[in-house]
Amino acid sequence: MRRSVAIAVAALLVLAPAARALVINGGLAGNASNSGSGLPWNNVGSVNGASGVYLGSYGGSYWALTASHVVGSGSSLGNLVLNSGTFNFVPGSGVIVLNGDNSTTDLTLFRISTDPGLSSLTLSTTAPGSASLITYVAKGSVEGSVNYWSVTVNAGPNNDVWIDLGNNPTGNNAAGYLVAGSVGERWGQATVTSSSSYNVGTGLTAAFYTTFQNASGATQGAGGDSGGATFYYNGSGWELAGIMGAIAGFENQPGSAAVIGNLTFSASIANYNGFITSAIPEPSAYAALAGLLALAGAACRRRLGPR
Repeated sequence: MRRSVAIAVAALLVLAPAARALVINGGLAGNASNSGSGLPWNNVGSVNGASGVYLGSYGGSYWALTASHVVGSGSSLGNLVLNSGTFNFVPGSGVIVLNGDNSTTDLTLFRISTDPGLSSLTLSTTAPGSASLITYVAKGSVEGSVNYWSVTVNAGPNNDVWIDLGNNPTGNNAAGYLVAGSVGERWGQATVTSSSSYNVGTGLTAAFYTTFQNASGATQGAGGDSGGATFYYNGSGWELAGIMGAIAGFENQPGSAAVIGNLTFSASIANYNGFITSAIPEPSAYAALAGLLALAGAACRRRLGPR
């Protein structure tokens, strides 16, 4: 089978809030509660029906991060809903993270109005390498029933044919899960395959990705996981290594399925660490910077106002 070329088509699109919580091979009900390993479970919540991450307090301001496509066109960047409550988005505080050439990415910073009382996250300065174990925490779709398909690969684009075999594995050459249900917040693990980039219409974004494996506990992103956290344990503590942003399926793969071999992309925090940390300085420094930019007549970051 050929992997879908247009990752944008397989973006982790915003779904209704009822559809939540990662696709995990074998189904692990215990992953719907804190692992007890110090994982920053409570820093992950929901935004606009998808996911978002509370970064911490910087100079008395409270910052969060999500995927830019979660914000949506012509809509307000919604409040951040954490386990401890709902925290209001500060209008006009959105900052789209930029590449070095000032082009936009699929990452958006924003402020919330009150303190959630959570510790600030450590932001990765080095992306996890191939074979590194990462942990996803998000509120997207969950696996439903096991499903099989017979796939015929035909020449030309978008000509592959998928025949749904249901739960009968006879004659299958593709297997996975139908996507359904809700269990709330969930964590799952995967190993990094490699680094890459993706573009879901919000700009080219440096990323790393994992591959959905045929092994118990292997995890795949799904609808609603956009903006969720990708954590890496560095041997002494947890780092926020990425923000979940896109998935890639096979050509003509059914949209409501997670199939072994699918990919999950996370925007790499290490690649944008400098921008993020400069965008959330002390309030006085931020005001001074804004004044200098106004005098120069050019902005070094693109802002989102209320929508």
